[in-house]
Amino acid sequence: MEILDEPQLNVDRNSVIYAGFWPRLGALFLDGLILTPLTFGVMYFNITSWKSIPILAVVTVLSLSYKPFMEYNYGATLGKMALKLKVVNLQFEKADLQEILLRNIFHIVPSLITLFITIGIYSSEEFQDITGFGEFSTYSSRYTSLQIINVVSGIITIADMIVMLSDSRKRSLHDKIGGTYVIEQRH
Repeated sequence: MEILDEPQLNVDRNSVIYAGFWPRLGALFLDGLILTPLTFGVMYFNITSWKSIPILAVVTVLSLSYKPFMEYNYGATLGKMALKLKVVNLQFEKADLQEILLRNIFHIVPSLITLFITIGIYSSEEFQDITGFGEFSTYSSRYTSLQIINVVSGIITIADMIVMLSDSRKRSLHDKIGGTYVIEQRH
């Protein structure tokens, strides 16, 4: 993996290919294939038997840190690397930490809010009796705040896609907030 520690000086701005919807969706899908088995397995056992708030917190923080960590250090997640996509700033250089955190704000904030709500669920007496994932889903659906976060996140995701599909440089809402582009690598 190439660590981006120097500006990408060889980018010809006139020949840049901005990554569109399908490559970016593909990268997201690949990242999901990598992360889901790891996180789902741990969380399944945590919900059904371990019931550990520290495990919940660690898995959540690691999951929400993956994308910003990879994009800051390598310019791409594993999914983006596989599809030869790279996150760069508006000067086509390595995005700084603030740009990366801002571009991931729609992921970070809801994840942290959900973590705190879920800690409350884990702390309840009723949660201790839950032995299956279906039971947990039914129980957690009673928390209106989680439903609101899911609906708001869904609306933001749709707005994000609409912005990207209507932008000539294929910048989504989160790219505009972070001051970034996602480009295709030619080499």
